[in-house]
Amino acid sequence: MSSELEQLRKEVDKLSEVVKKQNLLISKTGQNLLELQITQQKADVASFGEPKSNKKATHLTSSDYATNEDLVQLVAELQGQLDTIEDRSIRRIVNSHKSDPSDIVAPIPNADSEILFAEDGLFPKTLKDFEDISDIKLFKVAKFYELVPPSSQEEEEFEKFLEGKVESFHISDIPDEDIEKQISHYKRDQLDDVFNDVARYLGLRSRRGTDVW
Repeated sequence: MSSELEQLRKEVDKLSEVVKKQNLLISKTGQNLLELQITQQKADVASFGEPKSNKKATHLTSSDYATNEDLVQLVAELQGQLDTIEDRSIRRIVNSHKSDPSDIVAPIPNADSEILFAEDGLFPKTLKDFEDISDIKLFKVAKFYELVPPSSQEEEEFEKFLEGKVESFHISDIPDEDIEKQISHYKRDQLDDVFNDVARYLGLRSRRGTDVW
């Protein structure tokens, strides 16, 4: 757990450094745009009245520079990632102290900052719920966190969602029968590995099998 937290701290530090650089870049870009406008105005004045053939064929435009709006959006996205990493870290630390079967498990955001809630009937509410989780629910939770690969059918459905052909795509919408078919290709010790991967992602200390970190 300590190594995982240390890695998260490093990621946070890296993102913080990127944000600082982007803030600096924003101010520099504003200065560059101003200088560009001045240079262009001087060029226009100098070329006033000259034959068109004597004018330069090419010149810099504002499109050659990143706009403030683009950079502000980038910084906002990076800040959002930073906030998600911090939130995920806090929740994992909380979960790492769960030991009583009735302890509530804190939901963890996935890579898209989405969260599963126990009220939806998929995410385990308590530590006991997690340790007793069925293979089908475990597999769906693992898919939500991208800890197991999607099936070809799921990839097709997701593509349809991206193309706007379907209104929504969610892990909970996958029929249990489809999940059972995928699980049938897994051995018991492989399913234990999936359980342990999910436990690590959530920051829980529960494990299945032997000689498992």
